[in-house]
Order: sequence, then structure tokens, then C-alpha cells
Amino acid sequence: MNVRPKSLQDVAQNSETLDEFGRHLRDWLHELRRASSRAQAAASIAHEPPRLRDKFPQGQVADAWLGAYAEHLSGKIGRAAPAWSFSPDRIASEPVFDAYADSPALRNLALARSPLAFKRRNIFTPSVDLPLRLRAGRPGKTVEEKRKTNADRQRRFRNARLVELAELRKLARKHARSGGTR
Repeated sequence: MNVRPKSLQDVAQNSETLDEFGRHLRDWLHELRRASSRAQAAASIAHEPPRLRDKFPQGQVADAWLGAYAEHLSGKIGRAAPAWSFSPDRIASEPVFDAYADSPALRNLALARSPLAFKRRNIFTPSVDLPLRLRAGRPGKTVEEKRKTNADRQRRFRNARLVELAELRKLARKHARSGGTR
């Protein structure tokens, strides 16, 4: 069974090649769609991913992408970027252009439109996929959380009914002792 990475740390740990890194990063972005709160999104970038520069060719570029996404996501959710994302070895040594920036016009577009978090790391792309759609209201709950909440609610309900029943029995005994008259 193939499990999608839930954090940038998972992306790096599961990547042995640049192609795998690209697939895992896309999978992480897909998982990010499920985040329903800022806390969930922040948790996906909180832990520092292992360095990829020595793991495979162009690992330094992958390290830069990880740092850029961490800072960019932090800005979107209104939180401070994790300190690890500003490490100097999370910056590409040479400018990196998106794979589609073959023409001078597309390169200029990438230079103009790259978010600051990416530009800081020498990465230039005309668009960044960040499918974060936080919804208003309470964060979503897992099935396990819902089951626990419902079990707790049922337990409180039963206990309240037991207390009511004990009070009614006490009143009935008191009423019976007084001879049933008011």
C-alpha cells in the first residue's frame, strides 16, 4: 500500500531520486488539500526534513524546494516559517527555472511571478501549486475523534440519567415513608 507523505519530512525521507522527490512533493501537496486548520498545515512543515544534497544528484535543488514550500506555506497560514527553512544549504547554488520555462518569455514570467520564498532560494517558477483551502469554522475531525466524542457524549448522557433515576427513587422512598400524602 502506498501512503502519501503527510509532511515535508516524509517527502525527503522517502525520496531516493529527483523523480521520486517530485512525485512525493506532488503527493504532499495533494494531502495538503485535506488540511482543515492552520495547525494541521503548520504540522506538515514543522519538522526539518533530512538533507537530500548527498542522497542523489540535484538533491541541493530538492532541499531548496523544501525550504521554499515551508516558507511559502507559513506565509499563507499567517505563521512564522520554521527556522530550518532559512538554512543556507536550503538555497540552490545556481538559478533553477521551472521545467516549462524554456523560452525567454516564460523565463521572464517566472522571474516576475515567483513568490519571494522561492526567489530567496534561487528558484523561479511562474506559478506555485499550494492547494490550501482552509474552511471557516471548526477543523475537520478524523473518524476516531468522532467516535471518541460520541462515546463521551453517550457516557455523560447515561450518567445524567442515572443521577436523575437515583433522585427519583429517593423522592419515591421519601414519599412512601410519609404515607403517600402530601
